[in-house]
Amino acid sequence: HQSHLDLLYTLALNPKIICLTNKWVWNSPFYGWIIRYADFYPVANGIEESEKQVEKALRNGYSVLVFPEGTRSENCDILRFHRGAFHLAKKLGVDVIPVVTHGIGHVFPKKEFMLRKGRVDVRVLQRISPDSEMFSGKEPAEISRAMRLYYETEYQRICAEVENADYYADLVLHNYIYKGRDIERRARRNLRINDNYREAIAALPDSGEYRIDNCGQGEFALLAALVKKNLQITATDPNAELVAIARNCISVPDNLYFLDNADE
Repeated sequence: HQSHLDLLYTLALNPKIICLTNKWVWNSPFYGWIIRYADFYPVANGIEESEKQVEKALRNGYSVLVFPEGTRSENCDILRFHRGAFHLAKKLGVDVIPVVTHGIGHVFPKKEFMLRKGRVDVRVLQRISPDSEMFSGKEPAEISRAMRLYYETEYQRICAEVENADYYADLVLHNYIYKGRDIERRARRNLRINDNYREAIAALPDSGEYRIDNCGQGEFALLAALVKKNLQITATDPNAELVAIARNCISVPDNLYFLDNADE
């Protein structure tokens, strides 16, 4: 669960979906009234207390949408799964249809209020029945851990498919837009004339350590670190002002460190 947009993308899959929501969403001044009008259910007292409402919705031919993380992830990682949804599925004897979304947290991050350009993938996976190996003979806590691992594996598969240099190029550019006209123009030019550095980044190792000398204001290093998440990158430049610009980009991940001559 990465963004408010998750709900819109998921509800678009089928007209007969209702959602279990937390108290904050139910009382939201922006779209809480829509949630209540659509007969969604709040779960302020725990999802297990919603058994009667869920059972009624299922009898009426609806699917019930639950975000098992319970809250939005700030960094697009999959958070811990709560067991309530799997407790209900097992108790009511209904299938679970896993839906994995990717990219929504990049388009509309949790702590931002502006949409970015980007790609969104929604994958509907094979349904899981109550008598499957995933559920049979297991407690809800075990099921939730197994389901999280399953989601994480599928999510990483999508990441490997789509998170390339072109995917992150617009995000990298936005790190330079508010740093002054000359800096922004230089960033746009560097990305354009190097075709988003796609060939250079594709040639980098997937893991280990890598050093980039003469990194300038950091477009290549930042883009490379976002794509190659398991590669520890150190980027250097003799110009301390350019290194300062690179360091102060909001999207610099933990696997990227900028170093100027004074640090060496």
